[in-house]
Amino acid sequence: MKRILLSVGLAVWLSGCAHHDDVRPSSDGVHNIMLFSDSRDAGNKEALKQARHYCKQADMVAYVVNLDIIYNSDTPESTYITQKGVANAVEAAGMAMWIFGRNSVDDAGAAMTIGGGIADGALGKPYDVRLNFKCG
Repeated sequence: MKRILLSVGLAVWLSGCAHHDDVRPSSDGVHNIMLFSDSRDAGNKEALKQARHYCKQADMVAYVVNLDIIYNSDTPESTYITQKGVANAVEAAGMAMWIFGRNSVDDAGAAMTIGGGIADGALGKPYDVRLNFKCG
């Protein structure tokens, strides 16, 4: 039992250290984050979260120097956003059917949930997020 608790504690502790995996430190003090995201908002939030965490480790605050979010796909952005919304709606409706349905309804819900998740994953992460920041 002690080994299990120790292993779980170690895993939680190690995962707590991985809050700024995408930070590229720089000797000139302007650090860089590059990541991919499935939405502008989520990419912005994740990059800022990592910058704040990186600077907080040195008891400093993150200051944004530059933030670029570039949509990078052959599919028009408006089409991507529509497809993403449909995939998420199918997944959510399927989840409700799966949980609250009976007999064949919950089976159909399971299939919709899985299908919506697969469609969402297939759309990828077309947003390239690039954040330059300083700690101060």
